Amino acid sequence: MRYASYSRRATALTIDSIWWTAVVLLVPLGPSTEEILVAPESYAATILLWLAIGQCIPILMTGVMWAVWGTSPGKRALHLRIVDADTGRPMTVRQAGLRTLGYLLTFATCGAGFLWVLFNDRKQTLHDRIANTTVVEDETHRHVET
Repeated sequence: MRYASYSRRATALTIDSIWWTAVVLLVPLGPSTEEILVAPESYAATILLWLAIGQCIPILMTGVMWAVWGTSPGKRALHLRIVDADTGRPMTVRQAGLRTLGYLLTFATCGAGFLWVLFNDRKQTLHDRIANTTVVEDETHRHVET
C-alpha cells in the first residue's frame, strides 16, 4: 500500500471543506432572523446549537459517503481511498461509522487529531486509528508514463 501523504490528505480536506461550506451556507439551518428577534434572550443558545448542527451535518454526510464510496469527494478528486489498515481492503460500514465518530473527535480537538498522521508509519489520523483505517493512493488511477 502506498500511504497518502499529509499534504495530499490536507488538499483533499480543503476540497471537502469547500462543499461543506456550501452546505452550511446554502441549506437553511436554524431559526430565521425574525424568529431570533422575537426571542432575543435565547439568541446565544440558539446560535451555538445551530453552529454545532451546521458542523455535524457535513461530517455525518461525509461518513455516509465513506460507507458508500470508501472515499470523500476531496479524496476522490485526488484518487485517494480509505482502506482497512491491516488488509488494504475497502473499509467496512462499521469502520466508516467508527471513523465518522472519530472525525467528530478530531474536529472537537480543534483538528489536533489530524497531526497524528505525522507520527506513525501508516500515516493514520486519530479517526483512522479509532476505525483501523488508513488513506492510500488509488493505484487503479495511476498513470503509467512511457
